[in-house]
Amino acid sequence: VVVKVGTSSLVNDERGTLNLSSICTVCEAITDLKKKGYQVVLVSSGAVGAGCQKLGVDRREVTTLSRKQALAAIGQGALLRLYDDIFTELGVKAAQVLLTLDNLATRSQYNNALATFEELLSMGVVPIVNENDTVAIEELRFGDNDTLSAQVAVIIGAEWLFLLTDVDALYTANPNTNPEARAVRVVEDINELANVVTTKGCGSKYGTGGMATKLTAARLSSAAGCSTVICSSQYPERMQDVIEGNRDIGTCIMPISQRPPKPTKKWILSIPPKGEIKLDVGAEEAVMNRTSLFAAGIIEVTGNFLQQDTVKLVNMDGVEVGRGLVNYTCDEINKILGKNSDEFENVLGYHGPEEIIVRYNIVRTKVDESNMTQAMSFGDLTSLANIGE
Repeated sequence: VVVKVGTSSLVNDERGTLNLSSICTVCEAITDLKKKGYQVVLVSSGAVGAGCQKLGVDRREVTTLSRKQALAAIGQGALLRLYDDIFTELGVKAAQVLLTLDNLATRSQYNNALATFEELLSMGVVPIVNENDTVAIEELRFGDNDTLSAQVAVIIGAEWLFLLTDVDALYTANPNTNPEARAVRVVEDINELANVVTTKGCGSKYGTGGMATKLTAARLSSAAGCSTVICSSQYPERMQDVIEGNRDIGTCIMPISQRPPKPTKKWILSIPPKGEIKLDVGAEEAVMNRTSLFAAGIIEVTGNFLQQDTVKLVNMDGVEVGRGLVNYTCDEINKILGKNSDEFENVLGYHGPEEIIVRYNIVRTKVDESNMTQAMSFGDLTSLANIGE
């Protein structure tokens, strides 16, 4: 089980201080899960927010990367010490794990991270994960660790990912402004949510994530065979009820397959895509049927990627259906898209693979509707959305 708690749940907006009661409640809920026999990883935001609290700085006034990194350095130690003190009182051992996107994109570092997690969990320790903000080369808007938590779930092969936040579920409209907004409880196909549920909310001045980033995280974990639950951080003890089958709590986004992907495919999900390939109907069907991708089925290529980079595969409607490692650069694919493989040598000047992406380097991220057990139909979601308009 991976539990992610966001900055908005850890920092009290009004006082600008760490919310001790919330942190204690989360730690107690994790301890209860461990007593039930579950291995738990905690992905915690809040380092920058904790740093802001210590210096009395308004998070929204911090705009430069170096300032954010400095505040993360100030807040990370204080946050971890607090977690360690609480878990120690509860009789649980904790460890700190700091990761960056670069760590997960490099295969050797990815494998080292996996080995570390496996050792920690085998020792009964709760790994506390955060992005290594002080050395991150990209902006800290990493989805408030939503995406990181999904990638951790992918790495360790988690069955459940809980995104604890300041709202209790996905809604068809903003429940703070629309009294007729309805909660969506179970989702079989995350792609059907894009134009139905709202991703807007009031948010927190200390957090950097939002509902859109949670859907991105759910897409990743769903592709890896992990169920994702978006629920309120006020009642973390309800996580156990969800695991035991209660579907009236939060929003449960089901995995696209009960069969977890193989190690290489899990790694592919952890790599940030460098580009996008649009497929025709035939190529989309081939991807969904677990066959290779050929140039004849490609309509358009965007982005700037090299051989063996990860790209998104989207259908004619722009919906992501998979991800994969390409055998050609973006410039090369633009030259051969729509062509048969026997034409490659004349166009490129060398004889390369006939597949643009070979099947074992493709991970599906879209539900195969022919095998889907419908929990809530698209029509149901649409009707709910109409109610909220």
